[in-house]
Amino acid sequence: MPIAIDRTSARDLGPQLDDALEIVCNEFEGLDSHRQYHNSFARVLKPDPLGRVLMMGTDQRDLFVPLMRRAVEKFVPAGGQIFDFGAGDGQTFAYVADAVPQGTTVSIEEPNPAYLAAYQAFLERQSHLRPGIALGAGIDDFEEEARRGGVDLPEDVDLALGLHMIYFAGSVPDTLHTILRLVKPGGALFNVVTDEATAYCGSVLRTFIDAGGDTGDNDAYLAAIDDRRRLLAPANEGGAGLADEIRDRGIDIEIESVRQPSRMYGHTLADLLAISNISVLANVPGTAKFESAARTLRDRPEEIGLRIETDGPRAGMWSVVQPQWVSEVRRL
Repeated sequence: MPIAIDRTSARDLGPQLDDALEIVCNEFEGLDSHRQYHNSFARVLKPDPLGRVLMMGTDQRDLFVPLMRRAVEKFVPAGGQIFDFGAGDGQTFAYVADAVPQGTTVSIEEPNPAYLAAYQAFLERQSHLRPGIALGAGIDDFEEEARRGGVDLPEDVDLALGLHMIYFAGSVPDTLHTILRLVKPGGALFNVVTDEATAYCGSVLRTFIDAGGDTGDNDAYLAAIDDRRRLLAPANEGGAGLADEIRDRGIDIEIESVRQPSRMYGHTLADLLAISNISVLANVPGTAKFESAARTLRDRPEEIGLRIETDGPRAGMWSVVQPQWVSEVRRL
């Protein structure tokens, strides 16, 4: 059984947390947001050398990749179209690339230039795929970037992918509507998002804001957490509202969502501090956000499910809760 950390045990971790905070602050001080984000993920996305799990730092991919593969097989025909939004560097797509039919065109949107280049290079090595457009822009800006560059966006997308990217949308419903306009009838959006109302990263965000931290628009970010639940959570969790929202904008859809009780893992407490930076706080400069992460670990360990793993391939690692919703949004 995992060893659960309560408040008393967490207080005893004070010296270790102080050391971990110093390590992380030294690592992140002075870095721009892209490099901070990269360094945070570098601590999470560590392949298991024995191949027991997809990544040592999270079981999120282990849980959603099989459903993503099923969506590829279900919606993408030979010579079809995939559009990966907030695409990252292609590491996740690589887990399903072999299931993508011959001649499929894969377009990508990603603001991090290093990630964009890595994903393009990956696609060029896949002889059965065709690289599509590659937009170096954020999710709110990709249409404007396409217009400026004279790039025609595909309007017959068979499968759009939104893998842990909707946190960066200025308006969750507007962004989902924009994506679904590009999906053809009979196609789908496959979306994965953390339930930050109950997840570690959301707890750190609230601790940061409660301590006077400024995300640029605290009220909007907190409201977006509720928006994501309303639109994308399963119906039995108060969600599935996306169907009505998008129908009111002239697009008929069906949405099916499932909850997956995923976790984030770290070899050290410094890893747990660093991975608090993988969503909204990635856009906040400086290192005060990591102080909030340390405070969350120390003061709210039960809320975030802080524990030490004792079984399986991640035995000996620290972990915190990071549940996610996986949605299949079918355009009718």
